[in-house]
Amino acid sequence: MPSLDLCFAVLSGVASGSFSLAAARPVAAIDMVAHLSRPLLALWGEDANPSPAHAARLQEELNKHHKTYEYQVYADAGHAFFADYRPTYRADPAQDMWRRLLLFYENHLKD
Repeated sequence: MPSLDLCFAVLSGVASGSFSLAAARPVAAIDMVAHLSRPLLALWGEDANPSPAHAARLQEELNKHHKTYEYQVYADAGHAFFADYRPTYRADPAQDMWRRLLLFYENHLKD
């Protein structure tokens, strides 16, 4: 199992493990939570993939394995809510997401 460092979960399929397994990705992401060795920042749009059920499953796995994480679900935000060049952009959640991301890096990327 590869070592996992600082994680920032933004990709759909991370919580659900819905990516197709292949030689390059032989284990579903959700099944790697037990091996997570660094803090995780998980920021989701409520209207996006992963579904609320899959996002809740990720949180359950993180708690079960006593992992350090920060978790935020944004209401009325979908996929790529932080991309200001897309119609899915949502200013308030995006600004909060960037604030959380920078604080997370500041707190966890120290020498």
